[in-house]
Amino acid sequence: MLRTYFASLLRPASLLIFFFLCLLAAAVYFFGGSLSVAGVTPLQESQVRIAVIIGIFVLFFLLTFLRHWLARRANAKLINSMLANDELVAMGPDRSADEVELIRERFEAALKKLRDNPLDGNKKRNFLFELPWYIIIGPPGTGKTTILRNSGLEFPLAEDGQDAIQGIGGTRNCDWWISNDAVLIDTAGRYTTQDVNQGIDSAAWNGFLELLLKFRRRRPVNGVVLAISIADVAMTSESERARQADILRQRLRELHRAFGMRLPVYVMFTKCDLVAGFDEYFDPLKEKDREQVWGVTFPYDEKQVTVGPAFESGFIDLVGRLEKQLPDLMAAERNNSRRCRIYGFPHEFGSLAPVLRSFLSDVFRVSRYEAQPLLRGVYFTSGTQEGTPFDRLLGAMGRSFSIAPAQQLPLSGQGKAFFIKDMLQNIMFAEQNLVGKNTRLERRLAALYAGGVAGIAALVLGLSLYWLAGLNHADQTADQVEQLAQTLRTEQQSADQNRSLINILPTLNAAKALRDDVIDQENWLTVTPISIESRSTLLPAAQKTYESYLTGYLLPAITSRLAAQIQLVSTAPDSNSSLLRDQLETYLMLTTGENFNAGKVQDALKSQNEAAFILNPENRNNMQAHMDALLALLPVRTAANIPIVDAARSRIQRVPQATDIYNRMVRDAAQRFRLAPIDMARTVGSGALYIDTAVGGGRSIIPGFYTKDGFYNFFLARLPEYIRSSTGSDWVMGSGGMADSTYKTLANQIVKMYTDDYIKTWREGVAYIRLVEIGSLGRAQIVLQELSSPDSPLTNVLGVLRTNTQLPLPGSSADQAASAAAGAAPPAASGAVSGLVDSASEAAQKAAVQTAFGDAPWPGLAIEDAFRPLNTLVDPTNGQAALDKVQQLFGDLYGNVSGVVTAPDPGKAAFDFVKGRAQSPRNDSFTSLRSEAAIKPEPVRSLVLSIVNRTWELLNRTTYVYINDRWQDEVVPVCNDIMAGRYPFVPDAKEDVSLQDFTDLLGPAGVIDKFFKDFMEPFVVVRGRQFTEVQTHGSGLGISNEALSQLSRAQTIRDAFFSDGGTSPQAKFTVIPTFLDPKALRSTFKIDDDQIVYRHGPERAKDFTWPSQFEGSTAQVTITLLDNKRKTLEESGTWAIFRVLSASGLSSVIGRDRFEFSIELESALATYRLTAGSVVNPFNLGLYSSFRCPPSL
Repeated sequence: MLRTYFASLLRPASLLIFFFLCLLAAAVYFFGGSLSVAGVTPLQESQVRIAVIIGIFVLFFLLTFLRHWLARRANAKLINSMLANDELVAMGPDRSADEVELIRERFEAALKKLRDNPLDGNKKRNFLFELPWYIIIGPPGTGKTTILRNSGLEFPLAEDGQDAIQGIGGTRNCDWWISNDAVLIDTAGRYTTQDVNQGIDSAAWNGFLELLLKFRRRRPVNGVVLAISIADVAMTSESERARQADILRQRLRELHRAFGMRLPVYVMFTKCDLVAGFDEYFDPLKEKDREQVWGVTFPYDEKQVTVGPAFESGFIDLVGRLEKQLPDLMAAERNNSRRCRIYGFPHEFGSLAPVLRSFLSDVFRVSRYEAQPLLRGVYFTSGTQEGTPFDRLLGAMGRSFSIAPAQQLPLSGQGKAFFIKDMLQNIMFAEQNLVGKNTRLERRLAALYAGGVAGIAALVLGLSLYWLAGLNHADQTADQVEQLAQTLRTEQQSADQNRSLINILPTLNAAKALRDDVIDQENWLTVTPISIESRSTLLPAAQKTYESYLTGYLLPAITSRLAAQIQLVSTAPDSNSSLLRDQLETYLMLTTGENFNAGKVQDALKSQNEAAFILNPENRNNMQAHMDALLALLPVRTAANIPIVDAARSRIQRVPQATDIYNRMVRDAAQRFRLAPIDMARTVGSGALYIDTAVGGGRSIIPGFYTKDGFYNFFLARLPEYIRSSTGSDWVMGSGGMADSTYKTLANQIVKMYTDDYIKTWREGVAYIRLVEIGSLGRAQIVLQELSSPDSPLTNVLGVLRTNTQLPLPGSSADQAASAAAGAAPPAASGAVSGLVDSASEAAQKAAVQTAFGDAPWPGLAIEDAFRPLNTLVDPTNGQAALDKVQQLFGDLYGNVSGVVTAPDPGKAAFDFVKGRAQSPRNDSFTSLRSEAAIKPEPVRSLVLSIVNRTWELLNRTTYVYINDRWQDEVVPVCNDIMAGRYPFVPDAKEDVSLQDFTDLLGPAGVIDKFFKDFMEPFVVVRGRQFTEVQTHGSGLGISNEALSQLSRAQTIRDAFFSDGGTSPQAKFTVIPTFLDPKALRSTFKIDDDQIVYRHGPERAKDFTWPSQFEGSTAQVTITLLDNKRKTLEESGTWAIFRVLSASGLSSVIGRDRFEFSIELESALATYRLTAGSVVNPFNLGLYSSFRCPPSL
């Protein structure tokens, strides 16, 4: 393997690559030291460059060895595949078992030798798969094997006694002739003719082609040799030649179809020694001359012309050259017989032209739908001289003259090869790359190759451009640094250092961009001159320039802004001393650098930046980057504005010290220590309750300062520290310590302010808890279920309140009980305030703390007293908590509401429930909850009453909807049908309402009376004729006043007509004539057969009853004048008397049961007095006309 590898290194391509690598190694050694990558020169040391050069050559040898190894493996894979293929080792049926075994062994031994020992004769290719492959086809007996054996090629297996590998049954199938230059596959003649067992031979032939395609996908073969015996063409009939041409054309077509490419075809006419005179003509040739080419080679043309004319032209030239050499040959030959044959050979050979032309034209004839084979040439050969020559000319002449031709003597079989070797080596093997390509495979491989080449080219181009850009960028950066530095120096000399943050931002951005631009050079691959590195010299200068702007521009701008803010706050009437102190502290840190606190300064810088760029996020982000860079440079001592500092200190001292300390504690608790607040809105939830923050004073967030944690762990624990810092040495105020006598006063004042704010905060947190909007009984059911559950939001709120407002003295019994309930204990102490502080303070603070608090009351007592009524509700000390009973009652109410909501008819269920409570008031959940609410503190009282009242309102509303639906379904349609267009409900109606309809509507147990008793009686209070809705818990059904008024009218009508308890309407009345006009003789009032006649005499009364016994009732008033003329007012029908009274203008006289009506006819007037039989006068006509059944209650 190594021998062949080193031999491959001597190839021209390998030597050329090696030469370029030597040039690269020289460039690395002499110029690599100036290579700079990211500011580093990795090849500066000579040892490194030598190592890189060695690495380059090692990589070259590794890659070439890998290529050689891959080629060797591919060769072995090909041969192993041939060995493993059953079809390649199949034998013919005519072989004996011993012969089969012998051939198999020789086949395997030969292939293994080719696998393990690559070829040596080919200087370009060492492996079998790299050689060109040719397939030789032709009819049986054409001498294909003889041609190859006598070709003069070098076959490496010949030294083992094998010219060819007989792997497929010898000549019965095919022989593999492996030379140093090519692989020639001698196929069996039956593959070509397929004239015995066509199906078997055709399948074997196609299978053989598939095997070739399997072994060599890109180029299964490099060419095709058509071996044809010239005697078979010259001495057979025309039909036999045509059949043979068709067979060969079919085989060529199958090759093209199987391989998918255009194959060069070489036509080899064998056994040319059988042409009479061939042996004598060419016998004088030396061995070298016998190796030359004798035939016609066509010029390469993709669009090849017709074969016949091209062949004929070349063939004539061959014959001409034969004739040209005749004189010399005949002069050299002494034997007359041989001279005759020499002389006749050109003519004999030339006589074959028409036959050969016709034969070749038939073989290479193609249609318009198939590609034309690439015929490269037609050649004439002879492998051995044996057999009997033929003489077509003498034969033809003899047949013409009936003369028997002379008998030709058989050839001796001397075994000389004529015109084979050069034809194979110099023409066919030389054109090995002329074969077409497997289009689909080559297209795919070409795409991969083109992609790889394009990628490499793009990479090289990109690296080159990147390198050049780096060089250009370095030069430009150096120029920019110099120009910008000069600009900044000029600007710094003339600039106002007290400019605002907005104005100095562009300058700061420019300085930072200069610095960043130099730093960015680390990302460029640049080559700098030897001993010059621009980035290493530019970066310090750029960084120094930027830092000078931070301390010279930005810091003064910030301190000036702070000084202005301090001055503004100091002069404000209601200045915030705590804010002023913070601003002054930050200002002094930035100017003097004393007691510098980076965290405080960072927060202050961020606040200044946000205030300056509140509407410009981009500028705010840029300025924040500058401020962060400035913070890394601080502290830096600068001049402070002393008058502003003194004024601020003077203003701070005016504020009570206790207030100042307390304000700082409030601010620090939220900003510095970030005590966790309590979200009351989250505690309350959103299902049943909510906090109404829209109302003034409503609070949903309890600051962490006012929680149990803030009370114990911050306020009490840190109060001594704040007092100490304020009464001791104060660097912000520039003052010394304060007398100890002020400690106690300060502590008491701060505790008072804290407890007051603590109580106020929690009162605001619970005072505005409201019931959510409840729009339906279903929603009320959900709310009641949540309020009655163990984790009720009301319980949670009161629990949080109790946890944060029940603040016992550590170590007391109350503290132990609370700690046991909570599962944790606050810090232990000795029973006084100072004890707690002792445990929370450092040892050095204890004396000051004791002095500050002394024996002051425990601060938690005031807070606990303020919320004791509410805390008692959830205090389980005495067994069941007071709120548990309220929750239980909520559960009972939830059961009542659920019964209504889940009933098949919720409206009827609500009606039954409300009706039951109205008919028999009892101590139910509603009453009990109202009673409990009365004794509970706010806001529990309001919340309980809210849910009770709202639930009752919803039950009433549901009941009203149910009753109203019944009214609209059962009463309104009947009422409209009876009253529509009928008298007396419509005064001018022509039709009367029947007495039965009247009774059905308004009589006892009638439609209206029955509905009222069934549905409305429990909800209406009747006082005389006044109907009023019943109000329970401040809520009624919501029946309209109009509906109540109409129901009252219905009862009045019923009392007027059915007062005696009858089932039919009846009205008794008395009529008394009281006046008759003197112009009249008499007046008559008549109802059916009953009448009263008045003739200016005394008043007489007449009793009447309505309705009368007659079906067609008539009522009339007649006035008879002095001339006996009669004028009559008459009405008929059931309601006739009511129509007469309506026409007469009935009016009341005295009381509700007496009426007077007058009749005037022809200017004669008669007046009557009507007295009803009851106080409820049925003749109150307005009662009927104003009665209606309202569409809804």
